[in-house]
Amino acid sequence: MATIEIESDNGDSALVSDRDGDYGDEGIELDVSPTGMFSTGYTMKTISGAFQIGGRQAGYDVPVRELTLPFNLYETDTQTIEETISRFRRMWGSAPFDLHNVRFKHTTELSGLRWLNVYASKEIGFSPQKDWNLQGFARAVVTATALNPMYESTMAQDSWSNPSAGEHVGSVTISNPTDQRLWLEWTLDPATSWRFPDFSFGNEKEIDDDWEINEFDDRMIVTPILTKKLSVMSDPMMDTYINEARADMSALFNGVEPLFWVPPYTPPLQVPVVCNGPADATITVTMRRFWSAEAGLEQP
Repeated sequence: MATIEIESDNGDSALVSDRDGDYGDEGIELDVSPTGMFSTGYTMKTISGAFQIGGRQAGYDVPVRELTLPFNLYETDTQTIEETISRFRRMWGSAPFDLHNVRFKHTTELSGLRWLNVYASKEIGFSPQKDWNLQGFARAVVTATALNPMYESTMAQDSWSNPSAGEHVGSVTISNPTDQRLWLEWTLDPATSWRFPDFSFGNEKEIDDDWEINEFDDRMIVTPILTKKLSVMSDPMMDTYINEARADMSALFNGVEPLFWVPPYTPPLQVPVVCNGPADATITVTMRRFWSAEAGLEQP
């Protein structure tokens, strides 16, 4: 059995199902038969030529995740059913300008904690057959959307600091135990220059068919002089180079950007970093963990 909680960014939370099938003191219970909370949906795209039998694979569409979550709401020793309903509504927020991000947290013995960040995508559905004040009970159906359809688990980080002024070589450890590509995130302190890795892991052909496999297996990115802390996001959907003043620093890199990801199921690997700068200047790598399902998929 899994333990499931909902945690709103309004500061409230509720245990809606535990390993024994019970629920918490908040009076909010996840009912049976929720949909959309398990495997991530996708559709294969194909291309077919004239007179071709069948077709060729041309990628995948991975849409947002749509969930239908039925809840049973109860009066408790400390709150009436009206108060439970009001509390539940406040957790999801009010359309159109005050909808809350709700973290849907799923914990198992096998995989620990994973979560989705969801929003109510339409009004909460109530269809009482009797006045809920008479029964002390109401059923509510939440239709929710996770803009990122992947479950997330606790991120990992590693850091290295320059031992003294001048240029030194160090290392950080990266890994990817998940079934999804890992796009590294870097934070760099002010320095004359940093070099940090953007290793290809043999994936050159996925970017340019003219490249040789492992041609960029030791690729390093060199920074210009940094006078402020710099954030580097290798995910191509994000702004790549942003300093702590929220300024876009991409122009200073002359078009050089991270290209590669860490493949699924990459074991821990030490990679080099180089700093030319003051003592204690620090580089940190952040590894966010995304999974296509609420539990499982770890490599044996």
